[in-house]
Amino acid sequence: MSTRNRTPPLLEPYLRLPSEGSQLLLTGVLDSSPQWLVTRLLRSASTPSSETESPEEQDVTVVLVSWLRDFEFWKSEARRGAGLDLARLAQQEKFVFVDGLTQLFPIATSNSAPAASTIAPPTAHRTLPMRNTPASPLPSRGGPLPSRGPIPSRGPSAPAASQPQAQAQQPTQSQTPSNQPSTTFLKDASISSTHNALTQKLSSLSTSHPRRKIHLILDSPTLLLSTSATPSASSLSSLLLSLRSQVSTTTLVLEADFPFVSAALPDINHNPTPLEAAHAAFVVQQAHISTWVLSLRPLDTGKARDVSGVVRVSRGGAWDDDVEEDTKEQERKELEALYFVQNDGGVRVFERGEASVG
Repeated sequence: MSTRNRTPPLLEPYLRLPSEGSQLLLTGVLDSSPQWLVTRLLRSASTPSSETESPEEQDVTVVLVSWLRDFEFWKSEARRGAGLDLARLAQQEKFVFVDGLTQLFPIATSNSAPAASTIAPPTAHRTLPMRNTPASPLPSRGGPLPSRGPIPSRGPSAPAASQPQAQAQQPTQSQTPSNQPSTTFLKDASISSTHNALTQKLSSLSTSHPRRKIHLILDSPTLLLSTSATPSASSLSSLLLSLRSQVSTTTLVLEADFPFVSAALPDINHNPTPLEAAHAAFVVQQAHISTWVLSLRPLDTGKARDVSGVVRVSRGGAWDDDVEEDTKEQERKELEALYFVQNDGGVRVFERGEASVG
């Protein structure tokens, strides 16, 4: 049976919505991106499950905040890998996208039009002497030349030509919101501005649907550390704690490449930069306050034709032994398995020694 548009059975217990007030941590590296885990989590939150005890458990609005990927990326990945239509879910107010990439660092293009208009007049002046050179010994022909010359006709047209360029720049600033329903754009990289924008959005969702749960997914919030003059892991952690107090559950997607987390190793051989130290401290802090941690990494032996990487599921620092009494938590055990991302978007997860196809 094909696993396209389905959650891998081996990971299905872990990709359900976390318990009330808890946090799920997804980490990946450059060669093993955890985006397919996010799309399966979106599918779990949007698709009714037979294990739910009441319909209220599936009355959830997912708020996805992404700092490295735009709406078109998530829309394509969700449709191809999980069979979800995010635009339709947004119209049903079951999905809200917060874009922290498109308008965070706008590119100024207002100087392009004046530069183009200043180049045109010198070209016209250079062509006049070429037309006058053969007619210089004939002074009787000097009269008709002003009526035929390009100076009177091209002079007024130069500013008119710059107007369409200025008008063409205006739609580029407003066309993105119309193509992305229920999208909020972050326009400031400071933590305080991010906190105000996200708090306002979450408050409006809680007011419009007071009984509906909110699941918050933060994709690569460590970008805020790179945009700060003094990166601080404690400031970013305080932002997350404030946001978690306004939602039911949280999922965090972080980068765990070795340059990002090497500062947390005790035997480091070089002095880490403030950004490296802040990033490593933040990842460790979030692992300690998460219930479960799903980590992706490539194969230690290199690339393989039928294996994309390794997924490891481990208990976070917020995991409690008392949750074993819950029947749902009894299905969740620490494990390490292989996964294979197929060309059609489907993903197979299998234990070592099993076949990846068939």
